[in-house]
Amino acid sequence: MLSLSEIAEATGGDWRNREEAEINGFSIDSRTVSPGDFFITLPGDTTDGEAHLDEGFDRGAVGALVGFKLDDPAFPNLIGVDDRESGFLKMASYYRSRFSVPIVGITGSWGKTTTKEVIASILSRTGTIHKSPGNFNTEYGLPLSLLRMNEETDFGVFELGLQYPGDIEVLSQVLKPTVGLITGIGRVHLKNFDGREQLAREKFRLTEGMEEGATVLLNGDSDFVGGDFMKVGLGEVKPVLYSVEGSAEVRYNAGDIELDGLNGISFSLATEWRGGPRTEKAIRLHSSLLSRANVYNALAGASLALEMGIEEDKIKDGVKVDPLSQRLEPIQFTGGSIINDTYNANPSAVRNALHLLADLDTSGKKILVLGDMLELGPRSSQLHRELAPDVRNSGTDLLLGFGRNVKFLCDELPAVDEEVERDETGPKARWFRGKGELQEYLRENIEGDDNVILVKGSRGMRMEEVVDYLTESGTE
Repeated sequence: MLSLSEIAEATGGDWRNREEAEINGFSIDSRTVSPGDFFITLPGDTTDGEAHLDEGFDRGAVGALVGFKLDDPAFPNLIGVDDRESGFLKMASYYRSRFSVPIVGITGSWGKTTTKEVIASILSRTGTIHKSPGNFNTEYGLPLSLLRMNEETDFGVFELGLQYPGDIEVLSQVLKPTVGLITGIGRVHLKNFDGREQLAREKFRLTEGMEEGATVLLNGDSDFVGGDFMKVGLGEVKPVLYSVEGSAEVRYNAGDIELDGLNGISFSLATEWRGGPRTEKAIRLHSSLLSRANVYNALAGASLALEMGIEEDKIKDGVKVDPLSQRLEPIQFTGGSIINDTYNANPSAVRNALHLLADLDTSGKKILVLGDMLELGPRSSQLHRELAPDVRNSGTDLLLGFGRNVKFLCDELPAVDEEVERDETGPKARWFRGKGELQEYLRENIEGDDNVILVKGSRGMRMEEVVDYLTESGTE
């Protein structure tokens, strides 16, 4: 942990009302302060951390990072800075400089958290790991996670999220990854960017904090990652490609893929060394993760581990992770199986989930419950419409939609109460103004006990409420 004097040194802040104290942790929310924590007050859209100093110190804070003008003798160990957000990043960067262990930085438009969990699981077989919890990948979450890293840690594994131009560069400069991974470039957060090319360039800024010659693994099957753009965007680091049944240009390749429904995935990881032939002996890997999309995530984690010199047996054990909550998570209920994929949604992620639905065998119905995909910018309605062929090809019997933009997708399919001779065997759709109406429809219309219901939507749509409803009430 940093000391009060080190925080003052790192931030260049003015240390006032000095008292002897030892810091046990850090918090950026007065409601989560524990005794011995240093409270980092930050500005917000609806409130300001400085307005909650009383609560923070009542809960046991031993000091606080505040604005330069705030000076109240009632609070000990105030460290005043001109810019609290910048001061926070400086604290994390100062603490990062203490570590000489491998630090993995992961970014991309999908699969960051699952890939992080795979990598952390593998590395935990070799030493002590610290991983950013949940999706602590923002300009606040990542530095807070870094400050909480134990000094006895052998490996650090972190996500870097992107919402606005410049985010990845700032976070990379703080984290200084020793090895990086870019999972792919998709249509996410487009409302803040001019297009996928700008999005890709921002993702490539992961390399800004990396030393010359460091390795960054790249999804060779993703647009804007392979080929000439990769060479232009990466700077002085060493690019290594991985692929699912890809070309000979990749270094790590997944083949002989077996998708075993809700039981997991298996594949063989073969290595193509530059200038040499593919190794005769491939590594056979199995994971409880579901879908072809997670073949990419497991492959990425295993490939990065190989690049770091981790033994094959530890990689085999480490990829055997269970599905994460709300990420293609299988749940049994009285009507069959729910695939809870409600953590977030974008066009690529929805298509990946539909591929899983297509691979599943069931005697009941396949139902897609879909909420809006958010933050897609001015093309949002069109991007929803474009999912219609994927819904048709997935074997879906019924699409139930909730949200303003998913209505455009529902309108591309015959309505459930519409007699249409063409497409009689294809999916039908129904759109709902309220989530309660949708849930009631499910309760009244699910028959049997072998249905598969895929529930998905962006975080802001809170589609996990549908999952909770189904699991609590069943179909009775």
